[in-house]
Amino acid sequence: MASTAIPQRTVLRRTVTSTTADSSPSTAAGSPNDTPRQSPSSTSLSSMSSLDDLKEQGYGKLLDTYGNEFQLPDYTVNDIRNAIPKHCFERSGLRGLGYVARDIASLATTFFLFNKFVTPENIPSTPVRALLWAAYTVIQGLFGTGLWVLAHECGHQSFSPSKILNDTTGWICHSALLVPYFSWKISHGKHHKATGNMERDMVFVPKTREDYANRIGKMVHEIHELTEEIPIATFLHSVGQQLFGWPMYLFGNVTGHNNHERQLEGRGKGKVNGFTTGVNHFNPASPLYEAKDAKLILLSDLGLAITISVLTYLCKTYGSTNMLVWYFLPYLWVNHWLGMSLTYNLETCSNLF
Repeated sequence: MASTAIPQRTVLRRTVTSTTADSSPSTAAGSPNDTPRQSPSSTSLSSMSSLDDLKEQGYGKLLDTYGNEFQLPDYTVNDIRNAIPKHCFERSGLRGLGYVARDIASLATTFFLFNKFVTPENIPSTPVRALLWAAYTVIQGLFGTGLWVLAHECGHQSFSPSKILNDTTGWICHSALLVPYFSWKISHGKHHKATGNMERDMVFVPKTREDYANRIGKMVHEIHELTEEIPIATFLHSVGQQLFGWPMYLFGNVTGHNNHERQLEGRGKGKVNGFTTGVNHFNPASPLYEAKDAKLILLSDLGLAITISVLTYLCKTYGSTNMLVWYFLPYLWVNHWLGMSLTYNLETCSNLF
């Protein structure tokens, strides 16, 4: 990587901490034209906000971590992009498939070793075996998350130069992890086109107090307000978010925008986010998509149907308890790591200004 330092995000509050560094000349002439990306802006980042306006809003003097008055950078988004070495934009299908093979081999090897050696014959102590199998679920969850991320790159078409290879690999890997690949790919692309937009963002739209109270009930909301600083309440909320936040997003679009009436094809008429309203990632008629996307949504559903059929067969063959340890608990760990990354991204976006 180039030596150019890109400033960290700035949290613009009454006390602002930030580090900045001057940009250096570009180290890359550009990137492949077909690389999916947001259009680089030639506008200075300093035009994003005015320090005088922020001061008028009561933020006071903005300081960096060294106590110096903060100055917004005067370089452009294009300058940042050009500072990235050209080879970072090069895609290799062979290398990508190598990463997929590596993660699948890691999953298979871990499964083999534990089933071969973590047995009553080799380890008579039940507590010790339970502890080792608990570690197994964590390890498999990490490898599974790696596979999930590779499929994510397929969705961004950054896995290889071939769209067919990208979508085929992404569909197989995500389906194996119970993710509707094309359904997610379409909504995720719309999210990147409207990141931070309170009316169009498909993923990170913070709820107002009124929205939150209406969604969970006024009394429950008031109880939540009273208990939100209690450690056990924070713990329970975190567990629910980390383990089930991702499925809830897929099934009910719980964190996405709720302005479906604006869907140009009229698919969002009378529909709001929820688990019984058709606003999900599995329904071809969902307002999250357009009519032209229907076949891809069905293909995503087919991938899930195949995986669910295989899992059902394995449960009948080897027992639900074994499958709980072998697949479903690692699956929850994958959800956990996804929830961690999504929560971090959400907090980062919400703290920008």
